[in-house]
Amino acid sequence: MLSELEPKHLTDAELIRRTLRGDRLAAEQLTERYRRTVYAIAHRALGNADDAQDVAQEALVYIYQRVATVRNTEQFAGWLRNVTLSLCADYRRRRGTRRLGGSLPVLNEAGEEADYAQRLAVRQAISDLSDDQRATVLLHYLGGWSQQEVAAMMTTSINTVRSRLMAAKRRLRVDLKDTLFPSAVFTARNEGITMSVETSALSEIHLSLIETTFPGARILSVQHEPEPWMPFSPRVRMALRDGGEKTVDFRGGIDPQRAALLTVLERLNIPGPRLLREPVATARGWLTLCETPRGENITLWALGGTPHRIRLATERAIEGIDRLHGTTDSLLADPIGAKLPHRTLSDEVAILTTDILWNADPWLAEAGNARHEWLRDPWFAAGLTKVRAAAGAINDPLVYTDYTFFFPQGYRIQTGDGGTDEPVGFPGDPQFRENPLVEFVYSHGHFGDPLLGLAMVWVYDCYPFVHTGFVEQFLWRRNVTRREFAPRLALKALQMVARDLPVARPTEGGRYWDALRNWVEQGLSWM
Repeated sequence: MLSELEPKHLTDAELIRRTLRGDRLAAEQLTERYRRTVYAIAHRALGNADDAQDVAQEALVYIYQRVATVRNTEQFAGWLRNVTLSLCADYRRRRGTRRLGGSLPVLNEAGEEADYAQRLAVRQAISDLSDDQRATVLLHYLGGWSQQEVAAMMTTSINTVRSRLMAAKRRLRVDLKDTLFPSAVFTARNEGITMSVETSALSEIHLSLIETTFPGARILSVQHEPEPWMPFSPRVRMALRDGGEKTVDFRGGIDPQRAALLTVLERLNIPGPRLLREPVATARGWLTLCETPRGENITLWALGGTPHRIRLATERAIEGIDRLHGTTDSLLADPIGAKLPHRTLSDEVAILTTDILWNADPWLAEAGNARHEWLRDPWFAAGLTKVRAAAGAINDPLVYTDYTFFFPQGYRIQTGDGGTDEPVGFPGDPQFRENPLVEFVYSHGHFGDPLLGLAMVWVYDCYPFVHTGFVEQFLWRRNVTRREFAPRLALKALQMVARDLPVARPTEGGRYWDALRNWVEQGLSWM
């Protein structure tokens, strides 16, 4: 048990502090401590074991993603209860099983009659309410439970529920304009709120791209951060001049060279983002208007719960890597692809010792304050010497622009009603092809050697794929030995050490310090 590996007397606050310092064991113990509690809360709200299990799993994943937002670590249990109840409300709405408990005076036009995007925008807008107020509002207005039912679920009185709803109304009337939509117009009506989104909720560049592409369009809603781990934001829904509707995404990070590369990759059966306009230079980099992505993020798919769903996600991720790797020769033969940067594994080693190369990598350059100290450290220097010698014997070049290319999070698959609860993927199983890859979100990055990308997935603890043995499966299926993989693993671990760690082991956060050094040692021992 995890509790046997960590002192049982640790408080929630201490486990949270350790989790935020990168202690994976503390995060796992925190979730294990509340697994049964979360399930019990969800079961009480939904009254169904299967639904409760789904919501409980979603709540425990939420801990990993949002524990840093806990306002008072001493009240973690109450925060998690409110999170679970809010997820129950959202789950009930998504499944279409909720009972409407009357009118929706707070949300009015952004309520039952409005579409999903508008309701989601309102939900984001109430995120600044207190935890108790937010959970109460979502349970009653989004989940449809009566005030009496909400009181029972939150173990409080009906008068307290009514008081929280009234306080939430007052705060929304005052504050909503300044939270999600700074330039929106709000009108009090029957103690409620009527919301219309003005175009100034977006920047002038956003509006210019929309107007140029869709003349006369009217903005209906603006959704910030529409999907976790995805690089598009904001998502904008519009009413078109011809009476139709259109939803689009804005993306950064696609410069003209990458935009041209997308066309080449499309011909090579690597479908990427679909651009509606050419990239536009801004003070913060490039901005591109895109179609909304196809399919579902494979990470969210993998978190769907069943072992067969995880199995299918793993199969699709391996297929995606093979397709990307298989484009290398054709890409190099293309005039656009031939202009991509070429780097050998020795070049990757040189990043550690050459300031100009280190600083040219935006992600590595974010940290690395102790990198020069590490270069003088005997342990680090000995490991680097061994990795440099091994890298010099590997001739497979890397052709790339972004080393996150082989992270499975960037793949999207077509969803459907196909089998995620029954065994899938056995030889000849026709159902196995029902959820194909439909989009590569990051259509720029590693081409050539995929093993360095997989080493990054391993060392970076790319959840959930590291925990399902994804990297090991890929190496086994492709007959890659530990000796072949070892230089990449040690190299990426050395880069992470130089980026994130002080030379002296800290008194707090020592597990992360130990983990990265041990990955270096592991890679070196396999060489």
